[in-house]
Amino acid sequence: MSTFLVVLILFGAVLEWLSLRDNITDLSYHCVPSKLGCEPEEVFWLQTTLTNYSVRTISYLKMEELFPKEIHILGVADQTMADHRCRLQVSMLSIRGRQKITRTLQASLPNRGVYAVEGCSLLRGDFLGIKEKCKLVEQREEIIIFPRLLQEASILQALSGYYGDFSSRRFYIEDPILVSSYMDYTGREPLRSISWTQSARRNQIMVKEFDHTMDMSVTILLDVYQHWSEGAHREELEYCFSLARTIAEEMEKKKVSYRLLTNAYIRSDSSAYEGLRKAGQGAHHYTTLLYTLGQADANSFRDIDELYQMAIVNYSGEKAIFYVAPFVTDKRENLAIALQKRLGCQVYPMYAPSGQEGKQDAI
Repeated sequence: MSTFLVVLILFGAVLEWLSLRDNITDLSYHCVPSKLGCEPEEVFWLQTTLTNYSVRTISYLKMEELFPKEIHILGVADQTMADHRCRLQVSMLSIRGRQKITRTLQASLPNRGVYAVEGCSLLRGDFLGIKEKCKLVEQREEIIIFPRLLQEASILQALSGYYGDFSSRRFYIEDPILVSSYMDYTGREPLRSISWTQSARRNQIMVKEFDHTMDMSVTILLDVYQHWSEGAHREELEYCFSLARTIAEEMEKKKVSYRLLTNAYIRSDSSAYEGLRKAGQGAHHYTTLLYTLGQADANSFRDIDELYQMAIVNYSGEKAIFYVAPFVTDKRENLAIALQKRLGCQVYPMYAPSGQEGKQDAI
């Protein structure tokens, strides 16, 4: 009996010695979201890959993953708060030598912004559970959540005045300068649309096809300036980002070119925002706007006076300006009037619902 006990102790000591020799640096970790950007509360996948490059099996491994604190992981209820930024997703597992383990989680995020998957902590225990070795894996894989699309009838009503002007001119005041192409005469087109030059050249009746969007481009002027402490009026500011997105989507439906000017801080490559400062439309232009608004910080680096100068300097003949701001002030009302007089285009002030109830302190 004593011999068996001695052998058992020696065997355990050898296993303990071998487990202490193993290096945790042979483990690698990576977690990648399935999408670069998505809608609020849209489900996406988090794919985690854990690889053991050593030939030895690790029988006990604790993996603590760092996720954004706002994340909701479907089917996982045990999530603990690590600090004010991240949650910990704790997993216990074993991994054989030269093995790669891949796991996918379904997750969603509720609000607009940039969120990062920041890596994990790998804790490997010894055979007897006396000591632990820790390895911190740092990474930064980001996912961008777009502003919510608003479905309010009041917004469409606010845009209807502009659409009404557009529709009234569309069929009765056609500008020959805006001819985009020519098409065969079907008998339904008015005689004034016939192009006699093209008809003679092609030996058949051709009519002009007008581009009604080139001269109807608009500017979305997004103002997020505030002088209160950080976090004040957060709900109104987020509404402004959603409102800017909603206006752009409505412009897309009407095939009207649009551009974005804002005093919000854009945390992305400046080239994307520079592209939005020129009027355009289409899937690429709209997607660029979604990513730009998703990455925009609610903090402003320009006040209202500077935003006014930005609108003047960058004006390139747009027919209307949709001035989006979180709340009404005398200064904002004066800005809208001044822009309309200076540029000769229609300015539509649009505020968050709670910001329309009464004027805030002058800023």
